[in-house]
Amino acid sequence: MSSTRSRGPSLAVRFYLITFNALSAAGWAYVIYLALAVFRGQCASSSVHDFFKPLASYMPTSIVALLTPQPKATNNFSTTLAYFLHSYIPATYESTFFALAPVQSLAALEILHVLFGFVRSPLPTTIVQVSSRLILVWGIVERFPNTHSSPVYTTMILAWALTEVPRYAYYALSLAGSGVPSWLTWMRYSTFYVLYPIGAGSEALVMLSTISEWSNGKWAVWSTEDWVKAGLVAIWVPGLWVMYSHMMHMRRKVLGVGKGQKFGAKPKDRLKAE
Repeated sequence: MSSTRSRGPSLAVRFYLITFNALSAAGWAYVIYLALAVFRGQCASSSVHDFFKPLASYMPTSIVALLTPQPKATNNFSTTLAYFLHSYIPATYESTFFALAPVQSLAALEILHVLFGFVRSPLPTTIVQVSSRLILVWGIVERFPNTHSSPVYTTMILAWALTEVPRYAYYALSLAGSGVPSWLTWMRYSTFYVLYPIGAGSEALVMLSTISEWSNGKWAVWSTEDWVKAGLVAIWVPGLWVMYSHMMHMRRKVLGVGKGQKFGAKPKDRLKAE
């Protein structure tokens, strides 16, 4: 192994990664703030579609059509579930999406970080994590208005945000060399036990809510997109297990006893942990 590799990233790259992680942590914290404001009865409203609308003339027609809001499409199961959950979980799209969309889109840079060798995260895992969320944000939520009033949209973004704030804060502090508090290390490698199932379950339900009715043989007239989305919903459970297994391995590596790292010890460098 070369000495350059062992020393980690250059000063410029390290500064860039610190900035990227700090901004991402702040962005996700803002999403939490906006969502909780809705629970308190305070709302803000903005449309990402309207914001990006002036750029449409510079984009290929096929891409514009892909991002254009679609007619309402849902099914009895999703409608019934939303009816029962609305009493406990408010819809937060109008108050959060204008912040959620750019913050989540910024995560696409993480794929480039791996490709350029800035970090040592596994490329397949990074691609799956980032692309699946971008599909949900731009291919599902922004295109299908019925998801905007869905309670599972709220549980989805809160699970995302509560996972990402500790993750990005952990990486930023680790790279800055200022020391990571043991409680933050524990949060980074423990909250996934609860948040991953909530997040993945909500993601599957949000996508499911955009699939046309299937009862009484109506699945026979599904569009190609409906079948693709149904296939994605079907692989959500095995996909969750892959991510769950990865995080359990990382938790043992960082917080474990013996071969792993004891709780409260100095966290490993950002380049050595996902």
